[in-house]
Amino acid sequence: MAAAIDTNSGRVTSLPFTVSDWPLDITEPLAYRADSCLLIAHGSRNESSEHGTYYYGFDGKAFNLRASTVNVER
Repeated sequence: MAAAIDTNSGRVTSLPFTVSDWPLDITEPLAYRADSCLLIAHGSRNESSEHGTYYYGFDGKAFNLRASTVNVER
């Protein structure tokens, strides 16, 4: 499980999904930078059979899916 933590207020916002089954060439399935609201998730969300790369924006309260690319062949 992963979450975003507001260091000023202490507010914790959990990701609305789990990530599994990411490609072998990816060492970390979640990519982010401290100075950005973008979160990139690689793999399968919530144990689904759909695999891809998912781009989420964090607005301070929730993670919102902005774009995705689904891998047709694995």
